[in-house]
Parts: sequence; structure tokens; C-alpha cells
Amino acid sequence: MGMMNLKILYLLAMAAMLAPQINGRAVDLDQDNSLSASSSSSVPRMSRPNFVKITSPPPVQITQVRGSTIELECEVMGSPTPTVQWVHGSGQTADWDDATMNIISESSPTTMARVVSRLVLDHSSHASESTYTCIGRSGGQMALASTTVYHVEAARANFTDLMKPAHHLFMHLKPARVTLHFRALFEYMGSTVILPCKTVGRPLPEVTWKNEEGNAIGSMQDPRFHTLPTGELVINDLRWSDMGSYTCVAKNAISKDEAETFLYPIRPN
Repeated sequence: MGMMNLKILYLLAMAAMLAPQINGRAVDLDQDNSLSASSSSSVPRMSRPNFVKITSPPPVQITQVRGSTIELECEVMGSPTPTVQWVHGSGQTADWDDATMNIISESSPTTMARVVSRLVLDHSSHASESTYTCIGRSGGQMALASTTVYHVEAARANFTDLMKPAHHLFMHLKPARVTLHFRALFEYMGSTVILPCKTVGRPLPEVTWKNEEGNAIGSMQDPRFHTLPTGELVINDLRWSDMGSYTCVAKNAISKDEAETFLYPIRPN
């Protein structure tokens, strides 16, 4: 009961954020707590407004000690699903390991999604400062937020601190990190849902998914569910019973990282 109440509270908060974008139409909770637009003879289902905004920007400025790793995180909300990309300076893509790893395609638009993108900077520029910009795009609109990274020389460190990163560099190993996932997704029942889980690490992390109970998700448990080789979780024929949290687990020889997505099915009228 407590978990369901939390889900409903989360829904109401998200619906409140979405409501101003729905051209004045009301959003109702049905008796089964599913979300739908108020009935209308002229518009049979909720419209899909185009909007995008950065709901949690990266810091305006941050300091990176040369030789250390820092991370920049950016959360973008939009409809249809926004693309999220990081650029360096005047426009160079900042995703060195994979130039497309932090980009979501708009080819399969959804009702609304909150996308979290993380840029891992494990080497610093020779310059004294660098600028990285998070760009969110959706429906021809754009939102952006920039961070200035100041690069400084390392202070004196003990022998153990110096040897640990050197050992990892020698072994060419990097920790597993989830760099892109949905924080929340609203999608119509009956549709096919793809939950992204982009990762970085060396060796490349293995990606698995688990449900709210912590159990592994896969086609063996339900043929509607399967994980792609690239880490995305595919859910066919979305149902009301699929509502809940889905956790992506990325693991390699160095570490494990997790990211959670809250999925809310919407009943079309």
C-alpha cells in the first residue's frame, strides 16, 4: 500500500509539471489510478505538446585536478522524448569514447520523458579552463546549460593515492558508469517501450535489468520483455501492470553502477 501511494504521489507531481503544456486540457486519475485526458468529442486522446526544458542542470563551474575524474550530470524533460548531447567549447562532441552514447533518438516519440545524461571526464585539457554544454532538443525546440571546468595541478598526495589511478591506467581499466537513462517515462498502453541504459567503462560493462523486487527481468520471466545487446530494455504491448521502477545494472571488473527508471503507462481514450 505504501509503495502504491508513493507511485501516485510521484504521478501527481509529474502530471502537475506536464499540465501547463497540455493546451488547457485536464488530466484525470481514473478509478484504477491510470492517467488519461478528460474526455472530449473533438480530441479523443491526450495531445502531445512539444516542449523541452532542463530540470536539473550541471554546475555552472567545477574544478578538476589534473589526472582525476569528474562527472557532469544534466536532466532534461521533454515531449516527445528529448535528445541529449554534450558538446565541448564551440561545438565539438564531448563524448570521446562514443560520439553517440549520450544521444537518444526522437524516431519513437513518447508522451513525456525525463532523461538523465552524465558526462565522464577522465582526462583534463591542457588549457586552464574548458566549457561543456548540455543540449536538450525536442520537437524543434532546444534548451541548454553550460559548465566551465577549471583545470588545476594536483597538490601533494600520498603514495597510495598516486599508485591507485596509475595501476588502473596501466591495466587500461575504467569503472562502470551509467551515462544515460530515463528517470521517468509516461507512455501509452499497448505501445512498445524502450528504456535506454548507456554505459562507459573498460572492459565494457555488462548490462542487466531488475524489477522493484530486485529480480532479474528477461524473456524467460515474460516474453514481452527482452534486453538488447546495447543494454536497452524492450517492453512490448505495455500494460497497466507494468507500472513501476526498473533498475539498470552496469557491471565490469572494476565496479558496479545502477540507474532507476519509473515507468507509468497511460490509458488512451
